[in-house]
Order: sequence, then C-alpha cells, then structure tokens
Amino acid sequence: MNNIICSHDTTLNLESLTMPAQVFTRSPFSSHSLQTRNLQPLENHQFQPDWILGIFFLGFIILAWTNFFYSKRMKQIILASLSKRFINQLVRDGNLFKERISLSLAVVYIMSFSLLIYQGNQFILKLSLWNFHEILFYLLIVASLLAFWLIKIGLISMLGAIFKTPATTHYYLLNLLIFSILDGILLLPLLFCVVYLKSGILLYISLSITTILFIFRFVRGFLIGLSLTKFSYLFLFVYLCTLEILPLLMLIKLFMMTS
Repeated sequence: MNNIICSHDTTLNLESLTMPAQVFTRSPFSSHSLQTRNLQPLENHQFQPDWILGIFFLGFIILAWTNFFYSKRMKQIILASLSKRFINQLVRDGNLFKERISLSLAVVYIMSFSLLIYQGNQFILKLSLWNFHEILFYLLIVASLLAFWLIKIGLISMLGAIFKTPATTHYYLLNLLIFSILDGILLLPLLFCVVYLKSGILLYISLSITTILFIFRFVRGFLIGLSLTKFSYLFLFVYLCTLEILPLLMLIKLFMMTS
C-alpha cells in the first residue's frame, strides 16, 4: 500500500498563532550625528561685498553707453592696438585726448585695473595694508593708480618739451591710452568671473593678459621712438625702462614695505 504524504496540521498545537521573530534594521529617519560645539552666534560673512557688484554695474553701464554712442570710434581704438595704420586713421578722425570716449574708457580702465590689484592681493599676496576696510583699501588703490598716471603723463610731457619732440610724445601718449583702454575692456568681464567664480586660474589669465599688453605697449613705444634719429637705440631703451619699468618696481617695493 502506497504511503500517503499529508501536511502537518498545526491547528491543534496552535503553531499558526505564533508571531514571527522581529528583525530590527537601521531606520533612514534616525537623528543626525552632528555635535554642537559653539552656541554663540557667528558673524555672517558675505560671499562678496556689495560694493564690488556696484563697480561691475557701473563699469558695464559705461561700456554699454560708450559702445552705443561711439561704436565706430571704439572699434578704431581696438584696431589701433594692432597696426600703426589704424593709429594714423585714429589721429585723422580727431584728437582722442579731447573726446568723451577716452574719459569714459579711462574710468573703466582705472576701476578694472584697481580691482585686478585688489583681487591679486586677496588671492595671492593676502596682505593687510594698515588694516584698512576692504572698500577703503580699494579706493586707496584707485587714488594711487590715478596719482601714478598723472605723474607719469606729466613727466613724459615735460621730457617731450625739453627734447623738443611734441609729435613723438603725442604718439607715445596715444599709445599708452590705446593699450590702457584695451586692457580695461578685457579685464572687466574677466574679473567678473574671477570674483563670482572664485577662480584663481582666471585671475592668472587676467594677469597674463595685462602682462602681454604691457609688453606690446613697450615694444610699440620703442618703435615710436625709433622715428627719432637723433637718439641712439640704447638711449631710447633706457628712457623707456625708466618710464615704464622703474616706476612699477618702486611702487611694488613701497607697497611691500608699508604692508
């Protein structure tokens, strides 16, 4: 007779009422494991001061206004940095030193280059000059840069009057103005990214562009001086080094000593 396999009846011994064993797992809604270290209120440090945004706002407004009313002249200034032929065209169309566009773009250059120095100190040097507030430190840089250019332009004009080279002096000052304007136009959008992206790479790119434009300006100034046949090349080189490089080295040395 075949064996009949049947299921075990658990009704009589009440096995069906037995509760399964509980398995405990870690809940995803458990409390955090952070520990309080300081119950005192902390000062709220802003990502960037509001006055820097105001500088960018004013700078871009000036650029937009200049490009709207003097777009042709602005294009001539940019092209004049590439070729002497465009400089001659720039001179034929008027005296750039007496036009509004030179004043507006010079303001952009002063604001941009001063902000470049300020950000360079924030990222690289990290010096505290007499414990000045941030905006006061920036205004000090602006005032120093204005004084530097006024002294430099006055010195160049005086030397031009002494050596009786008014035409060459005019072209040399025009060369300084052209490259300074171009530097300010390029620096403003780059510094906007440097400030709000906190990018050290973009800061070094901005410094590199300023250095390249300085070298181009120096070479162009030397070529302008070659038109004066009564001076030797060595004299022109020493003259340019005295006007361009020596003042920068003196300012850097003074800044390092007072910081």
